Amino acid sequence: MSKLIYNTLLLSISLFAVLAAAQQPARVQVESTIRGNQEQPKTIYVLPWQSPVSVIRIPGQPLPQQQLGVSPLDRQQFLRFIAIEQSTSASLTSEKVNPKKQ
Repeated sequence: MSKLIYNTLLLSISLFAVLAAAQQPARVQVESTIRGNQEQPKTIYVLPWQSPVSVIRIPGQPLPQQQLGVSPLDRQQFLRFIAIEQSTSASLTSEKVNPKKQ
């Protein structure tokens, strides 16, 4: 009979412990540390600790490369171009500096 009372008492204590543990919410504590100053960083470094598993390849046609055509200049035409550019820039600067219009 004492063994039955002992088992019943042990069962009731273990049941009470299980119920008490089930009523308390699990507690998780997360900690982190950030070191640095209050200024915003000007650069960021991302360093992978593992090599990539696979390389992402985007299918498509290669872009066409433009061939820049170089041709010899006509001397007379180039000299006319320079004269026109100089006269245009001279007239623009004279309009800005002319004190009579102010």
